[in-house]
Amino acid sequence: MNETIQNLGEGIDLISITEPKFKTCSLVMMLLVPAEPAQNSARALVQSLLAGSCRKYPDNAAMSVKLDNMYGASLDSSVTVNGGVMQLLMSGSVIADRYALHGEQLFSELTDLMLDCLFDPNVRDNVFVDSEYSIERQELLDTISSEINNKRSYALMQARKTAFCGEPDAYPVYGTKEDVEKLTPASVYETYRELLRRAVIRVYYVGPEPQPELAKRMADAFGQLADREPETLHYELPSPCKEVPAEVTEPMDVTQSQLVLVFKGKGIDRDTFQLLSALYGGTPFSMLFMNVRERLSLCYYCSSFVVPGRGSMIVSSGVSFANAGRAKEAILEQLAVLQRGDFPEELLQNAQHSIVNCLRSIGDTPFSCINESYGRFYTGDDADVETRAARCLALTKDDIVAAAKTLHLDTVYLMQQEGGQA
Repeated sequence: MNETIQNLGEGIDLISITEPKFKTCSLVMMLLVPAEPAQNSARALVQSLLAGSCRKYPDNAAMSVKLDNMYGASLDSSVTVNGGVMQLLMSGSVIADRYALHGEQLFSELTDLMLDCLFDPNVRDNVFVDSEYSIERQELLDTISSEINNKRSYALMQARKTAFCGEPDAYPVYGTKEDVEKLTPASVYETYRELLRRAVIRVYYVGPEPQPELAKRMADAFGQLADREPETLHYELPSPCKEVPAEVTEPMDVTQSQLVLVFKGKGIDRDTFQLLSALYGGTPFSMLFMNVRERLSLCYYCSSFVVPGRGSMIVSSGVSFANAGRAKEAILEQLAVLQRGDFPEELLQNAQHSIVNCLRSIGDTPFSCINESYGRFYTGDDADVETRAARCLALTKDDIVAAAKTLHLDTVYLMQQEGGQA
């Protein structure tokens, strides 16, 4: 895998990754701006409007026909928050030109299409065209309304509201229904213009061979942004731990209660935190899985993950209401075990090898290449995969114990079965 980085202007970079084994070409245009919760809905709507149509292909039907004619190419958008940064992605993928039946220049077509979407959107008189705006607005409202249907993700969202109150992670990435209803085609267009002005922009290409003309095409396209003022990005925003853990119970008509615990630590580096979480609840052989789920049978699932940039770890579990209290106690007891170092060396080694295997699988898919490259950008860590693997393997039980001792319970959220039963 070969990677080159070319600067195209202030706050604009093109990252080209070539890997001969790939059969497709992928192009990702990433806009990065400081997370501002009041802007979440407008930004999410901008991103869906850009990927859904443009002036040349002014509705979803026309866009779908265009993509189908490109051998089923894809064009998608996504919005996420990482620490103090909102990430807006437009992602396209198409088969490599060598596989086109009639010599079509498919990647060139994909590039033109995505540039049209970004720079020539479906706008008339500085306002998004109402027909497509109304469709995408309703889809956003439907997405927000449907969040409650996935009880596990809804419980996580509710727990984060309490754990990170007043911080970017406390707010839904798509905003709220009330936020969406305040938007207009004109205000969303202004948000679009503001994103192009303020965003740090990273363009990623991944394919089987270099695209030497891509840098010039991108430089020419982005060169029209004359009033650029890219913002400074702050990914690391450690969240302070509450002196007394917050406990929230939400009754709901569900067949399975959801229990979420949020822990916050201090000064834990990324490598150590990743290994700690894998050991505690991030693998099928972790302490939470083997003890809380298997040995004690207190939950249907129980796992942990690290919240990037926040110095925090979340434990998510599905429980019966009758077992919720005992499950919470068992989860806390396993943390105490971790803090005492009362776990076998073999368990630590298994967690290390699990992480190393994941690291060495980077490059198996185009998006793993992009995620790896972007991760080096936002962490400031230029180490290659083997160096990071070696760092993981060098961590000791003492390192894990010292990190675990900084973790304290911040929030407990319970989605309670109404009446204590299904």
